[in-house]
Amino acid sequence: MQGTPDISQLRHLLFGKDYDALLALKAQFENSATYSASVASVIAEALQHREAHDGGVSSVLAPTVERAMSHAISSDPKRFADVLYPVMGPAIRKSIQQALNEALENFNRLLEQSLSVNSWRWRWDAWRTGQSYAQIAMLRTLVYQVEQVFLIHRDTGLLLQHVVSENVTSKDPEIISGMLTAIQDFIKDSFATTGDDMLDTLRLGELTVLVEHGPLAVLALVIRGTVPAELRALLAETVENIHQQYRQPLQAYQGDASVFTSIEPLLRDCLIKKQQQREKRPPWLAYLLLATIVGALGWWIYQYQQAQAAQLHQQRQAEQAQQAAVQALREQLAQQQTQQASLQASMQTLLDQQNHQQQRSAQQIAADTAALTTLTQQIEAANYPFEKAKADVNPQHPAIIALGKHIGELLQTAQRLDKTPQIMIVGNADDSGKDTFNRELAQQRADNLRTALITSGLPAFVLVAYGAPHPGLPSHLQKNERSTHYRVSLY
Repeated sequence: MQGTPDISQLRHLLFGKDYDALLALKAQFENSATYSASVASVIAEALQHREAHDGGVSSVLAPTVERAMSHAISSDPKRFADVLYPVMGPAIRKSIQQALNEALENFNRLLEQSLSVNSWRWRWDAWRTGQSYAQIAMLRTLVYQVEQVFLIHRDTGLLLQHVVSENVTSKDPEIISGMLTAIQDFIKDSFATTGDDMLDTLRLGELTVLVEHGPLAVLALVIRGTVPAELRALLAETVENIHQQYRQPLQAYQGDASVFTSIEPLLRDCLIKKQQQREKRPPWLAYLLLATIVGALGWWIYQYQQAQAAQLHQQRQAEQAQQAAVQALREQLAQQQTQQASLQASMQTLLDQQNHQQQRSAQQIAADTAALTTLTQQIEAANYPFEKAKADVNPQHPAIIALGKHIGELLQTAQRLDKTPQIMIVGNADDSGKDTFNRELAQQRADNLRTALITSGLPAFVLVAYGAPHPGLPSHLQKNERSTHYRVSLY
């Protein structure tokens, strides 16, 4: 309720613009269309932020998506199969192509081994076992490895036990077991199958998954390479043994897989690895390496002999050069003796010049020191008269010009003596005014005089301005008069 006009006016006086904002927010919550529009503008960012924070969106939406897919498959399986056809078609074609490639590869191996020692051994095995030579040869040329074994509870689809071969990287086994169960359910719901028909083989590139269904558990083998027929028999035998030994735990399974830890050795018996044995061939590489070593050794002997001959020749040339060098050294020694006498005379001349230069330097230092003292006295004796209650400084005043000239000469002289000067400018005022005004006037006089000297070309770092009275300043620089005084310091 908005209330009477007086109450509304009182609310606006108390809450101001916040009251209007609260009314607008209330109207937004009451109007479902407006509230939905405001939420829709940020719902994508909110879902993305929550998913990046803890992955809660995926865990919440997963059951809903699963129920939606199950409902879609149950209501219209044909439509779902049509949707998956672009994915399943290429996969089926790839599987057929892989099977043809494996058949051609096995045929090529048979041709290669037809005249080898292994072929006679395979013929003997075929005669002994009653099988055809082609079957025996096919079995003997197969190469495969069982990389992973999954034991899955049939009713719940949960993973009971999982083993992996060495040097094989395995991702989350629970996800893989759930995938196998989901694919089985999908095929049963999407295609016209009887109740006893089960998925027993999956192919993905070089990987083949053999699945054996038992009454209580499902066993799956992940195999890389060409799958032999004996693996299917081994798979069925392992499933029978598992049901014989663990029937009671499988029937009483409630989600605790720890009771199936002892089944791991039985599963590891399925991790079979078989590699093709290559026939022995002449070690041409070793022969080539040996020939290379022998050739390199002969080349090294030849090079060594050539080096020895060259070294002998060099020694003879060195002896001749040494004799010539001795003769040249004797001649150089005579020349050096002559040059040494000349160098001694030149050195004596240099010593005399150095002594003369040192004397001149000492005289120059003494003259600069005296000039520095004179310039210091002239600067400290300088004064600039100020008018009463005035701080103006005329840069063209003769006193300022003379002071700047003296300070410039002081800088040049101090530089020759490797010293740094600093000039303290102390402004003074008489007692004709108030103390506060006099202190400000004294500081302003010192600052204006420093500015005038800087304007004349002097460096600013040399000049320091203070107004009297100032704590720490010498008493003879703080006087009761309209003037400035100076103090020169050298470092």
